[in-house]
Amino acid sequence: MAAIAVICGLLGALGQALYYFLAAQVRLTTGLGSRAMLVFSHLLMGLGSAIGVIMLWSPDMAPLMTLLGPLAAASGCYLLGQAALFAALRHDVASRVSPLLGLKVVSLAVITTLFAGELLGRLEWLGVAICGLAAIAMSLAGGAIRSRALGWLLLAVLGYSASDLGVVALMHHIGVEGLHGIMLAVSVVYCLNGLVVLPVGFSLGRADWRRVLATWPLAASWMGSMVLLFVTFNVLGAVHANILQSARGILSIAVALVMTRLGIGLTDALSRGRLFYQRLACATAMAVGIIIFQLG
Repeated sequence: MAAIAVICGLLGALGQALYYFLAAQVRLTTGLGSRAMLVFSHLLMGLGSAIGVIMLWSPDMAPLMTLLGPLAAASGCYLLGQAALFAALRHDVASRVSPLLGLKVVSLAVITTLFAGELLGRLEWLGVAICGLAAIAMSLAGGAIRSRALGWLLLAVLGYSASDLGVVALMHHIGVEGLHGIMLAVSVVYCLNGLVVLPVGFSLGRADWRRVLATWPLAASWMGSMVLLFVTFNVLGAVHANILQSARGILSIAVALVMTRLGIGLTDALSRGRLFYQRLACATAMAVGIIIFQLG
């Protein structure tokens, strides 16, 4: 089962890499802004998840009141992280901000060690350190991040970390076993996310709402990656799952290279200058960190 969870984690990371590529495509073809794409894709995921909750609901599910804590962390902290990330992106460019999300694995390792008593071995700590340092180096390759953006970014990291821990707690307490329980947990979390972002949608214009269905590739790719990653969270825990998620760095580069070679994607071809090779080296270092963690 652990081997299947590792494969699911890597496939989930690939799904996230595809999501980033598709987000750029949707922005180019529709002209939608980041907020509109985020809201609409979450509304579509929420609608699909509401159907999932109805179909997957089980009398064995724990009472909703007992799940409020994990749900608040899984959904509320996730949306807090999203809001903080968007705030960070208003103060600096994505090429400096996004790589530092890799610090989440360091955050989770420290939190689970101090508060959950989950002790990591030496090789596992080495893998965590390599992934964290590679994330910092990848960000610095584009220049130092601005201090205000860094503050928001660290809040986003903490929000996402708390969300991941909430996801693990939710699946352990939901009362439904196996893949059924995992799918139910995903559906409940993203149904709630859709309800929470719905009021934000009212601030968007009619022209944006006419293009809501154009965000379905984002919703599909993100939801698919979440199902796979929830499997990994359930079996391996938050730290191990996030180590595997670090593979999205090198997978994003691989996706960009393939799409550029096929002539699909952004109008500008992928540049292979010094910055590209610096980030490729950092992504490769993350891959080495993942392997070292697995060996631990």
